[in-house]
Amino acid sequence: MNWPSVSIVIVNLNGRHHFEQLFESLRGVDYPADLIEIVVVDNASVDGSVQWLDKNAPEARTLQCRQNHGFAGGVNSGVEASSNEVLVFLNTDMRVEPTWLRELVAPIVTREADCTSSLTLSWNGSEVNFGGSAMNFHGIGWQVGMNDPDIDRYRRPCHTLFACGGSMAIRREVYEDAGRFDEDFFAYYEDVDLGFRLWVLGYTILYVPQSVAYHHHMSTSRRIDVHKIRLLQMRNPLWLIYKNYEEGVLQRVLPAALLVHQKRMSYVLHLNDDGYRIDEQDARGKGRMHEVLLKMRANKRSVGIPPPAKADMLAVNDFTTLLDAMAAKRRHIQSRRRRHDSDIVPLFRIPFWAVENSPEFANMIRGLMDAFRLHEIFGTTEVVIDPRVASDRAAEGAFVQAVA
Repeated sequence: MNWPSVSIVIVNLNGRHHFEQLFESLRGVDYPADLIEIVVVDNASVDGSVQWLDKNAPEARTLQCRQNHGFAGGVNSGVEASSNEVLVFLNTDMRVEPTWLRELVAPIVTREADCTSSLTLSWNGSEVNFGGSAMNFHGIGWQVGMNDPDIDRYRRPCHTLFACGGSMAIRREVYEDAGRFDEDFFAYYEDVDLGFRLWVLGYTILYVPQSVAYHHHMSTSRRIDVHKIRLLQMRNPLWLIYKNYEEGVLQRVLPAALLVHQKRMSYVLHLNDDGYRIDEQDARGKGRMHEVLLKMRANKRSVGIPPPAKADMLAVNDFTTLLDAMAAKRRHIQSRRRRHDSDIVPLFRIPFWAVENSPEFANMIRGLMDAFRLHEIFGTTEVVIDPRVASDRAAEGAFVQAVA
């Protein structure tokens, strides 16, 4: 096999403590060294990362940014600074098997796929971290096999909706043609968005379990305030479904998705209707004193907004504020569509996954499914409470077949 040249792009934010094991594993990969370039994009780290790289990783070229451009912007900066045929994106908190790169690139060389993703295991190799991908109708992605110790269930290659941005490969020309990671996402769901888009544009993504990496899951995110992460994780799914669904599907899915968003926000607000329903007390008493008492009672009920709820509100605000820009991206994607959504949605695996662990929430999903006839789009009426159902379907090989 004629192996292509590869550019490994690594985005770093205060990840110096991971570098020694990361680079030790990269030096041990079974791939022609003269065909590999490594580009590290440093997102304004303050932990001495750049100094460590200069001293200990001469094989890597470091781009030092003055501000944090997020994962999407960091990757795109690294892509611009690189030059090889195949792009490989790798997290800093990874170590890889010697055959990781060769196995990851092989299906791209043979044209079995345009994009590939590794089997990712926990750091100690005891359980799965990423064994394929799934998504529900309103854009919440799931890493198939997450925390499953039965690793052998995920040894079968299959087409998958998206490649995990932590360990993936893609032909450069495909990445450019598809429009790269969307930098407006900053971080989170940029890989889900790209995956959906690739399928819309006629490309294919393959999960390659022969390529194995090990991951310190969430090692960067846990250092960031949870409400800042929630903002991204609530906003970006709305953007990705808005951009990628075809028109007839979007008209039914988007209203339902916004209602799901509102319901999830109500949980973090701990909403109750005490004192907000008109009852017999409202017919009693008149005059100025009564009005004063009403205002006093209303002020007592005023409460601060919890940070997670404010994050949810800001997510919707961002969605509407940037709607013109997203509409332009949507028009561009839809004008180049080569697959109908009906050919893609089988890859979702769990379209009606109820992400909040509540019978009430699951019933709401059923109600939305009926009200907007979503079952006609996704070919199922099954509401899934536990996303590990996606793991069972992966193990059954239900999505190994080619997508038209």
